[in-house]
This record gives sequence, C-alpha cells and structure tokens, in this order.
Amino acid sequence: MQFKVPQNIDMEDRIIGPLTLSQFFYLLFGGLIIYILFGRLYAAGLGFFFWILAIPIGLLSFAMAFLRVNDRPFPSFFVALIKFFTQPRQRTWQHYAPPAKVKAPTPKASPQQKLPKKKFDALKASELAEVLDRPASK
Repeated sequence: MQFKVPQNIDMEDRIIGPLTLSQFFYLLFGGLIIYILFGRLYAAGLGFFFWILAIPIGLLSFAMAFLRVNDRPFPSFFVALIKFFTQPRQRTWQHYAPPAKVKAPTPKASPQQKLPKKKFDALKASELAEVLDRPASK
C-alpha cells in the first residue's frame, strides 16, 4: 500500500488569500491601531501627530507580517533584539558557599526487620535440582 508523504511541512498554511493566519493578525492589529489613532487624532485636528504615529506603526506591522532577517521571521528577531538591549551582556562570577553537609540518620533496627536466618537444607536443594533438570514433557 502506498501513502502520500506531505511535502513542505514546515510552511504555514495560507488561510486568508496569500496570507497566513499570523500575517493576517499582524496586519489586522496594525490597521486597527491606525484606525483608532485616525478617529482620535486626525478628527481632532492633530493630523501631524497622526502621521508621526501611524507611519512607524504601519511599518512595524508590515515588517512583522512579511519581513525575514537571516531566514528567521521578524517577530523572533524583534524579541531577540529586545532581549539584547534589556538583559546584561556581561556575566559575573558569584561565589556561593557550598551547602553544609548533613549526615543521614542511622536507621534503627525495628523488630519487623529482624527475621530469623533460614538454614540450608541439602535435601530440598537436591530435590529442586532434579525437578529443574528433568526434560520438559510435551
């Protein structure tokens, strides 16, 4: 029986036209923010501030949806960039004192643990050997 092996399994599915679902949401949220800014700023007569904010937001949402840096999607590159600027770049060695050694308590013998030793019975051992050495019957 032959089976079809799926090809290009690392590619995301195209959900909405030529866009993947993540690309669609990046563009949707960028457009939604710009629309809210337009309703608040441009309608209030602050068109200059609207364009100052709308252009970077539009470029960022477009980059998040379509741009790739060194064959990595831009969102993962953007997160790495933020971590680079927020986390310290130099590691320092900090000496910690070793933990104190704790001795394990010695177990006390309980009456249940003391079992009498069984004596070796040669007769039972020879009987067991004979039973084990017999050929298996069919």
